[in-house]
Amino acid sequence: MGPPLKQVMNMLPLGNVDLPQDAFDVTSVKMDRFKYIMDSMTDGELDNPGVISGSRIQRISVGSGTSPEEVRELIKYYKTMQRTLKTMRGGQGKFNMQRMMKKFGGM
Repeated sequence: MGPPLKQVMNMLPLGNVDLPQDAFDVTSVKMDRFKYIMDSMTDGELDNPGVISGSRIQRISVGSGTSPEEVRELIKYYKTMQRTLKTMRGGQGKFNMQRMMKKFGGM
């Protein structure tokens, strides 16, 4: 699929930002599954993943053909990346899942 995420991030001029290993543990298979999961989310859930409760996780997992654990993993990954990007930007701006989805080529 191309160079690993860690290799790409090392090429970017980010200064001495130390990214957590969790941020790099996403394979292309997981990225495809994350895309299916995000396709099963409403616009409101994409904008604010904090509203996703147990029943919504179940609905999303059924709609995407994945397990509830994979939906929770995406939410956890999103929160990790949000903290990481906030650190890189110095807390400026807002990171949302819809923008992330557009970068995947969906929507």
